[in-house]
Amino acid sequence: MVKRFMHTATVTLRLPLDIASDDEMAALRCAGIPVDALGNAESGYLFVRLGNRRCNIFRWFAAALDAQAPQA
Repeated sequence: MVKRFMHTATVTLRLPLDIASDDEMAALRCAGIPVDALGNAESGYLFVRLGNRRCNIFRWFAAALDAQAPQA
């Protein structure tokens, strides 16, 4: 049986929905999330979801999500 494990985000950031795209990129970079000019993560995995308070929640995982769990 495969052992499941939880991933915790390296960085979690909440930004308003009506923020300008340039400001959004600047905020992501200031938070330490490496993004290119289009807003795609240059490394790791960036997950974006709609928050319940008219905001976007960005969760960046520095390592790939499909990495194998450490064996205990």
